[in-house]
Amino acid sequence: MGWFSPKSIFALALLTLAAIAVPATGDEIESFDSIGLSYFEQSPGDISTAEFVHYLMPADDVQSSIDGSFDVPELLPPLPAEPTLAEQAQPAEAETVEKPEGEKQDGETMEGEEEGEPVEEEPSYGYLDYVPYGQYGHIDYWLGESKWSKSAEIGLNGQTGNTESNSLRVGSKIKREGQYTIFTSEFKHLRTAGPQGLTQNNAFFKHKLEWPLKVYKDWSLYENTNLEYDEFKAFDLRLVFNGGVSYKAYKTDMTDFTLNGGAGFNQEFGSPQKGIVPEANLGFDFNHSITVGQKLAMNFDFYPSMEADQGYRFTNEASYTVAIREGLSLKISANDRYDSTPNNRKRNDLDYACLLLWEF
Repeated sequence: MGWFSPKSIFALALLTLAAIAVPATGDEIESFDSIGLSYFEQSPGDISTAEFVHYLMPADDVQSSIDGSFDVPELLPPLPAEPTLAEQAQPAEAETVEKPEGEKQDGETMEGEEEGEPVEEEPSYGYLDYVPYGQYGHIDYWLGESKWSKSAEIGLNGQTGNTESNSLRVGSKIKREGQYTIFTSEFKHLRTAGPQGLTQNNAFFKHKLEWPLKVYKDWSLYENTNLEYDEFKAFDLRLVFNGGVSYKAYKTDMTDFTLNGGAGFNQEFGSPQKGIVPEANLGFDFNHSITVGQKLAMNFDFYPSMEADQGYRFTNEASYTVAIREGLSLKISANDRYDSTPNNRKRNDLDYACLLLWEF
């Protein structure tokens, strides 16, 4: 079957393996026997200590290894350090919170808003929305918010002895300054009686309505209506109506000087004068605060007739007011009325009085 039989090949392989293998020494056999045994279970002998360095660590290393086995990873951030006494004495700074655009930060002024001035909300006067004083009939409900000033005055004068007489003068005034109009109304009544009866009995009513112009702030349109009653003149009642333009020539916190110019008509009832007489109107209003408690006022109106035979008229009134206490003042006034065509009466009438004025 060839050179070698299978049995011969197998025997030759065993011999080759036996020749290659090197027999182990006694020390190596002893080291093999200690495999799987702990350090304390092994038999004494020349054992290398390099394999057991872990068991021969110093006491500190052993303690640190024990402590390290219980270490827990830090999941939370470290606590902040406690402030010192000096840091606690300093005031803490307030955090600023950013607000959306359009809202102002604390202490910040918006554009067009002056620093230090409070921002006032304008009340609404819509239909059935806001009713001042709870009354639908109040004028502010329909015409908007306004500033009101009201006053009443009274003066008494009497005499007894050789001549007996007594005199009474009463009056009132109301003014409303709104956003679009300025309304002024005034009433006065003078009455004097003596032994022979009445020597003076007249009454005056004045009404003025102004519309300030938005484009020209110093200019305004006005309408003026006057009623005059005098028992001792040639007429029973005189109606004066006119309108025009007014201009604030000088305006400060203490002084107000306004010029008026326009045209209208007058009509007398119970007088020889018949019909409506057209006339112009020129005049001025002057108000000045001398001090906080002292005021000076003057009004002048000139009415030249547009008809040659009707002449002209003018009225001039001046007053001085001094405050006695809050809301109560002493007023000295004079009123001069001149008519160039008195119809067999005196042309000039001058009224003067000292009054007690109550402002509310």
